[in-house]
Amino acid sequence: MSDAPRKPSLLRSAAVVSFMTLLSRITGLAQTFFLSHVLGAGPAADAFFVAIRLPNLLRRFTAEGTMTSAFLPTLSEAEAAEGEAAVKAVAARFMGALLLILLLGVAVVLLFMGPLASFLTLGRPEAQGELTAKLGRIMFPYLALVSLTAGFAGLLNLRHRFALAASVSVFWNLAFIAFGWTTLRVLERKGAVPLETVAVVCAFSVLAGGMLQLLVILPAVRKEGFGLSFGLHLRDPWVRKTLKRMGPGMLAAGIYPINALISAMLASMLPNGAQTVLFNSGMMSEMVMGLFAMSLATAGLPLLSRQAEARDWPAVNRSLTQSLSASALLVLPASVGLAVLARPICALLFRTGAYTPAAADWTALTLVFGSVGLVFVASQRLGNQALYALKDYRGPAVLAGGTLLLNVALSLALLKPLGTGGLALANGLASLVGLVGVLSRLRPRLPGLDLRPLLKATGLALGAAILMGLLAWGGARALGLDAPHAFTRMALALRLLPLVALCAVIYGAAAAGFGHPEARELAGKIRRKVGGS
Repeated sequence: MSDAPRKPSLLRSAAVVSFMTLLSRITGLAQTFFLSHVLGAGPAADAFFVAIRLPNLLRRFTAEGTMTSAFLPTLSEAEAAEGEAAVKAVAARFMGALLLILLLGVAVVLLFMGPLASFLTLGRPEAQGELTAKLGRIMFPYLALVSLTAGFAGLLNLRHRFALAASVSVFWNLAFIAFGWTTLRVLERKGAVPLETVAVVCAFSVLAGGMLQLLVILPAVRKEGFGLSFGLHLRDPWVRKTLKRMGPGMLAAGIYPINALISAMLASMLPNGAQTVLFNSGMMSEMVMGLFAMSLATAGLPLLSRQAEARDWPAVNRSLTQSLSASALLVLPASVGLAVLARPICALLFRTGAYTPAAADWTALTLVFGSVGLVFVASQRLGNQALYALKDYRGPAVLAGGTLLLNVALSLALLKPLGTGGLALANGLASLVGLVGVLSRLRPRLPGLDLRPLLKATGLALGAAILMGLLAWGGARALGLDAPHAFTRMALALRLLPLVALCAVIYGAAAAGFGHPEARELAGKIRRKVGGS
């Protein structure tokens, strides 16, 4: 108990995760730029992006989604019941069981990759389905690598070592670029490389990144005294409890990627490039999620778990409402900014090599629709984390099932009139309904939960975001950014990036001036830093 005061605060921990995630997203943008440059937005790119959704989907189940949400609260229980030694023993057995289950799962999926790829590419030529299956077989073992990495990262988070855990994807991005660029340079010595071959190279680059990020995190994990004991270990009650909790939570944690997979399947009914455009616009949305909402969720879950275990309901309420308020404060302006400046942003990031200006504009239009629901997706994820900390795993699964069905219905309704934009909008609208369900389930389970201050703070953040959006719209017109393809990339960056920075400053000042609590607290810290006090 003596070390409790030294534990970092939720917002400070979230700031560490956000900073490291920012580095990850910057290198991720470089990886996306490289991928867009070499693959473009055609049949080969569509095959790659459909294939990579499969390990990414299951990664949410076994990695940063359900696993950590079930694993960390269980470890907190084991520590309270049996002490520190139990934490390391349970962690080793669970990670060994996870590895065995993953290897068996990978083997099964590889056997059925052909029919699965054909199902996801309905309406496309048979050759595209075959390429998708080939790429899927290469990339799917990445699931085991990234899941082990996420499990070990969760153990570091339990020790409040957030920086390394949040930065492992930096190494994945760098390894992807290095392996892909080097291999393509070698192949180009013999002549032009077909796009199908480029896609295969990119698939092997995914594996290279997965290997490197696991190797990077292992020394820190071993230094903390954690290991891995290979086997199912079903006799261990803590391992059984974690696996049992993971079961109903899988759908809840993976609802967003399941929706994305359904959207990709429906996008096969649209022209070539639709899956690529949908993936890239979704990647921009995930960048916002990773920087803000998931940083708060990652830092907040260990704290919420300990507070709930101690039945300190006022502390749980404060942590939850602070997370939701801070998430809205950050996600709302990002959503508005992405929507207003979507066209110049996508031109800057994607207009290169094989990725044409028309494809960049298509991506921008899809991003506008996807931005509508970002705050709902972020808040639903944070609310689910609180339910997990309260040991409620079945409720999020039931709510997620309803959200999934609603997303399918909305996607089918909006596909024809709005295309990829309709698919992106459907996910956000379904998440709004899911958020209402999560909050309704939290209120009777969390004594003293008062959402009125949260709603007031969110209203203040929305007002500041609208003001910022008007500034961004006026600035874009004044700078000619409504015709971004008229500029070189450097000229576009010199106009766009200062406008984005100015909008961020205006938004922060407006939110603090309106009286938003977290914004005023942050502004006060900045003033003290600048003043040297």
